[in-house]
Amino acid sequence: MKKNLETKSLTGVLSRLCKDEAGNTIAIMAAAVIPVIGLVGGSVDMSRIYLTQSRLQSACDAGALMGRKVMAGGAWADNSGLANTKAVQAFTANFENGAYGTGAVTKSFTELGGKVTGTASVPIPMTLMKALGQNQRTIRVNCSAEMRIPNSDVMFVLDTTGSMDSAANGESVSSSNPAKITELRIATKCFYEILTQKNITDVTKEQCDQTTDPSETSSNTSQIRFGFVPYSINVNVGRLLPLDYMANTWFYQTRRANFSDATGYDYTLGEPSELTQVGAPTVNDTTGVWDYMSNSITVDGTKYLKTVEVKKAPLDCTTISAPPDQSSGPTTDGPYVTNSPTPVHPTASITVDYELTVTSGAVKYRYVPDKTDVTKNKKCYLQRKTDSSVTTTQYTATRPVTWTPRRTFNDWTYDRIELNVAGLKNSANNSWNSSLQVPIGANGTNSTINWDGCILERETQKNVSTWDTSNTSAQKDMAIDLIPDASNPATLWGPRLKDVLYAREDSSGNWTLDPVTTTDNFGRPTSGNTTTACPSPAKLLNVWSPTDYKNYINGLTTDGYTFHDIGMLWGARLISPTGIFATHNAVANDNVQRHLIFMTDGDTNANPDALSAYNVPWFDRLQTDGNPSTSDLNTLTDARTAALCTAIKNMNISLWVVSYGEDVNSTTNERLEACASPGKFFAYDPNVSLTEQFKQIAGKIAALRLTT
Repeated sequence: MKKNLETKSLTGVLSRLCKDEAGNTIAIMAAAVIPVIGLVGGSVDMSRIYLTQSRLQSACDAGALMGRKVMAGGAWADNSGLANTKAVQAFTANFENGAYGTGAVTKSFTELGGKVTGTASVPIPMTLMKALGQNQRTIRVNCSAEMRIPNSDVMFVLDTTGSMDSAANGESVSSSNPAKITELRIATKCFYEILTQKNITDVTKEQCDQTTDPSETSSNTSQIRFGFVPYSINVNVGRLLPLDYMANTWFYQTRRANFSDATGYDYTLGEPSELTQVGAPTVNDTTGVWDYMSNSITVDGTKYLKTVEVKKAPLDCTTISAPPDQSSGPTTDGPYVTNSPTPVHPTASITVDYELTVTSGAVKYRYVPDKTDVTKNKKCYLQRKTDSSVTTTQYTATRPVTWTPRRTFNDWTYDRIELNVAGLKNSANNSWNSSLQVPIGANGTNSTINWDGCILERETQKNVSTWDTSNTSAQKDMAIDLIPDASNPATLWGPRLKDVLYAREDSSGNWTLDPVTTTDNFGRPTSGNTTTACPSPAKLLNVWSPTDYKNYINGLTTDGYTFHDIGMLWGARLISPTGIFATHNAVANDNVQRHLIFMTDGDTNANPDALSAYNVPWFDRLQTDGNPSTSDLNTLTDARTAALCTAIKNMNISLWVVSYGEDVNSTTNERLEACASPGKFFAYDPNVSLTEQFKQIAGKIAALRLTT
């Protein structure tokens, strides 16, 4: 009854409310407040959540990045966990406790296999969302950072002139004040360790200013290639070139023998044709004679006595084990000439007889009694004999005859003479020979001329002050990417052959450009290694093992004057993706960063009497019309170097320049700084080692990338 009354009462109230329109607005508004609060509160709180999550992720990323950067090539726990400390500091700098009304932040960083991983979380108290029962949300983020170096090609152009044997500060070389070449070796090795994370055994972590030696990890998946162009007067690049990139003839300051004709001819025999067998082979078998052994012998670890006593009669020596038979051969002897008739002019060929023998042998052993009366003899004696079989085969072959008129040596003509240098090409093996024969020996005989691999540059222009590396019609030597054309000698290179060179003098004993015919033997236009230096061989871009890299760097030699342009020119050629080594340098989708590191310790020093890439400038004058002075060549070299610097930077190659040593003057340093890409020049600082400068370069090349 009570329930019915309550129902009727509620119904009445609602009925009255429905009829009373004046109060409806208030009731509707009251009913709508709760969903409006939910909508507005949700929007406000969700904005806080997104903002907080974004900032928390950024802070986590910053911490992981900083931790990996501080760790570098060492371990996470080095320096009392400095990497972790810096990671936390970087996080806190980007997200402080209580930011955006959040609660206490939880964060942690760990490292595994060179990869730093971080996690962070923070609670966010809700504001208006509490009206819907949402009191708090927790935001969680993850982050990671690893040293992932981009695919990189690094070409070192290294000054290896004689001054590299001195100390950078100009004082005496000692264990505490090493030569610049010693510092260069350490610096380039530390550079390698930073980029590859591979350890070179003869450089210490202290020398590289590291806390630990590098340890390669599975995350090091980038391709890092290194190339080298050591330079001084010249560059040693000849054996890197295809055979048809080198000319077959070249002009040298040398001499030519002059002869007068004599009666008769001399002949030389060429290589024999394929041997033709004559008749059937003959076999000569020889049976040896049994001889008594004077000593006991050991065969295959078993000793056999020369005399064996037998106590039982009758004596039977055949029961005693003798050494096993031993075979020898077959041994081939020949074919050798048995008959070679003297050719009569003008016979073009002769038939030569040959013989070839094949010898086989067998050594046999036995024990025998010394006397025929075996009933009294109690001893057996060791005997040996040698049997042999010789098979002899006769052959013939044809040999070509070359006739040369007999001549009498008269005198020499000294001049700029074209020589045939094709003998350096081993076409059969597609390789280079180390020497060739040139008829400049005594009385015009052939002399062996060695080739060390240095080259002579192709055609160039004279008396040029402005150089254009794209001018392939006139400035072919400066055209970095010009592909040689075997049919156009002006596009080819020549071998530098210091031992064919001769100076020539006038009647007053002074050098002259005029041809001189005389019986005198003039000397060389250059003297000593300084004027004829050929640096260590250059190397194309390749992935190097630590051992190969170490051995190459340790083998760098030093000597010669300073011609910066030839080093820069070939450094550009060896790294160019579009030039003569384009196929070798190719990378899929060209996904590679290219760097050229040019290091020098001195000013340009282009001696006109030195054997450079343009032969001897005083005599050959390939770059100037008149007699070039050192000042002229220095100015020319500096202008060419500057043009090459610009060209390299226009090839999308980062050009790093390091000037190391107090002897480099301010004008040179200004040129070197202009040569470098912006921000990539390092001047000598007595308080900063060459290793530290190279480490700075390596650190910038080794870009740190975030991964999530």
